[in-house]
Amino acid sequence: MGFFSRRKKKEKRSKVPVNADGTPRVETTKVLEVYVTSVNNVTRSTDTIGKIDPYVIVYANGINIGKTKHVDNATSCVLNEVFLIKPKGDPRSVQYRFDLMDKDDIGDDDEVGSGQFNPAQEEALENQIVHLKYKGNDIGSITISVKIKDVIVV
Repeated sequence: MGFFSRRKKKEKRSKVPVNADGTPRVETTKVLEVYVTSVNNVTRSTDTIGKIDPYVIVYANGINIGKTKHVDNATSCVLNEVFLIKPKGDPRSVQYRFDLMDKDDIGDDDEVGSGQFNPAQEEALENQIVHLKYKGNDIGSITISVKIKDVIVV
């Protein structure tokens, strides 16, 4: 070798843990996708003129995880919004509450009704009808889905 030649350094590669079948082992964690699909047949009106302008506030274990956009003048509408959360424990142990609200341009928004969903009591988590009540009376429903997904931790 000449005076100015360089030796290549050996790259250190970290060993990737493998499963028994030789495939790389990866760490995953569970996340929940909570879909608020639609508002259905709301019978309670909080407006003197026109229909309600509905939106839904979503709670998981009592924590507000977000709200949908409102839709003007509708007693039934498609929302198709998703909220992503990472549960601390068993994904089916998360308790959900959905508050249906009426967006008002003047003053505070009005509560139209609310409903709850307990995944631990259900076999299927997709296309579930959550019945909404106001002061003990049925006022309509919303359609929701909860999807449990494994995501890779990097």
